Amino acid sequence: MSVSMPIKAAVIDDHEAIRLGIAGALRSEPRIAIVPGASTVECFLGARSRAQVVLLDLQLGDDSDPKTNTEALIEAGYKVLIYSIADNPRALRRALAGGAHGVCRKAEPLAQMAAGILLVAEGQMVISQEVLAAIEGDAPYVEANLGAREKEVLSLYAGGLEIPQIARRLYITENSVKEYLKRIRMKYTQANRPANNKLDLLKRAIEDGIVPPVRPLV
Repeated sequence: MSVSMPIKAAVIDDHEAIRLGIAGALRSEPRIAIVPGASTVECFLGARSRAQVVLLDLQLGDDSDPKTNTEALIEAGYKVLIYSIADNPRALRRALAGGAHGVCRKAEPLAQMAAGILLVAEGQMVISQEVLAAIEGDAPYVEANLGAREKEVLSLYAGGLEIPQIARRLYITENSVKEYLKRIRMKYTQANRPANNKLDLLKRAIEDGIVPPVRPLV
């Protein structure tokens, strides 16, 4: 009987005590192994860590942009779980726009954080309903102003249905579905929230509360 190797996770946070504290707290979780992290994304990437999942603090001491940080980590092959007090909806949106795979609040129990790491390692998106509520409550954020039918199409598409299935469900043509998706992408681009592929559209739909997060932690 084969035994699966633990998921390697690292913490990027400018507070050394937090990095060490998480490592100590997760020693009781055999499915996760914490490897050395760093105080900035630049330092972490320079060290070429063998981590699979990165716990990334939103606001680092170098004032780097959450979206840029997330994109750099994903480009390097890491999965990104935002680990923050989650009190800055705008920064959360930036990280999600950069491709973050989920958000875990620092106030959440250890077991919840561990579950988030494992789900993200499996390719799941993890965002709690509380975090979503904070994001949705950020009124000044630029919305895409989707119409009712556009939201319906986006909900079905982000939920996994293909264009022919959506057309049958809504009693419209496939060309109409394609046109709706084209308009949806255009509106997100105009709002400076591009959605160039299906995963991006899922993230936008989650950000805007059009669909619930995948397997949310509550």
